[in-house]
Amino acid sequence: MNIINASKDDIENIADIYVKNHKDTYKNLLSEKYLNSLTSEYAVKKWNEYLNDKNNKIFVAYEKNQFLGFAASCRDEQEENCWYLDSLHVAERARGKGVGTKLIASSGNFALRNGFKRMSVSIVKGNNVARDIYVSLGASHYKYFKDYFSGSESQSEKLIWENLNNFQLFDQ
Repeated sequence: MNIINASKDDIENIADIYVKNHKDTYKNLLSEKYLNSLTSEYAVKKWNEYLNDKNNKIFVAYEKNQFLGFAASCRDEQEENCWYLDSLHVAERARGKGVGTKLIASSGNFALRNGFKRMSVSIVKGNNVARDIYVSLGASHYKYFKDYFSGSESQSEKLIWENLNNFQLFDQ
């Protein structure tokens, strides 16, 4: 498996998996209105803008030219000296094979190399699979908060990794 920096050539793959995973993962957790508003066109625009922002970072995972997933991250504007794992999506066929762990580790190591002391992630309440993965990799509860998706309120939780050095073990 190769984890590399995303480029314009990856946007279609990123957009496709983003829309599919959002609609599957959040089916009973977020409003139907929000989920129905997610289109390929919206996602291509969103991820092109994200990639073009020099303050953001996107890693993509491939194996033999097969797209496996991506992790998008940026500065956490709410926490001091903290990098934010903004989005993590792994193709269904690639789950359980360490792809998510490698993508998270790549983001954590990027943060560490760029002087950040911590990394955070937010999850929608009820997304226990994601929460369990993050906790198993050392994240811990930081706070609960209300989040909004196209005007629909959601209960969410922020987790924080206090020690980014642990990610070096996964990034070899």
